[in-house]
Amino acid sequence: MNPTINSGLHFADVVKTFGAHGELLIRLRREAPEEINVEEPVFITIDGYAVPFYFKQFDARGNHRALVVFDDMETMELAQELVGKAIKRKTDGPTPTRPQRGGDHSPPLLKERGLGGEAVIHYHVVDEKAGEVGVVAGFIDIPGNPCLQLNDDAQEILIPFREEMMTINHRKKIITTNLPEGLLDLNRKP
Repeated sequence: MNPTINSGLHFADVVKTFGAHGELLIRLRREAPEEINVEEPVFITIDGYAVPFYFKQFDARGNHRALVVFDDMETMELAQELVGKAIKRKTDGPTPTRPQRGGDHSPPLLKERGLGGEAVIHYHVVDEKAGEVGVVAGFIDIPGNPCLQLNDDAQEILIPFREEMMTINHRKKIITTNLPEGLLDLNRKP
């Protein structure tokens, strides 16, 4: 299975870091839309996986450049990992929207309990809208954007491992998610 976005629009490229707080200079391609919706994710392929990123900051610098910062990528070291990468946006089907942060439904941080993503391997993932999604087979520690690797009917599905999108019941070994619409379709076979 190719876990990249099959029909994404390649609209920008990361040129270089531009500061100490995760700032990146990007070059917009001719295919870029006139207005960039900063509430929608963009996708960058990392280790063969289409990983969603959300803009924390987007400042246009002329017609063909922009200074950007992505959520959870606010250090030069993390931003450096993205230099030279293509930035795509999803063009088919529903586009997931930015997950809401915090709130009363956020589960306790795994870090506070001394646990990492590996602690939830073999847990069942159930989405509030989609139902049973799969079983956690692995944890991919992508800087600033960790993902859970799920197996479902011999398919591999990646979902962001983000506190604001899930509740973890360690006793029952179930992760209940509230994933943005369309996210599960990104890496599924047609």
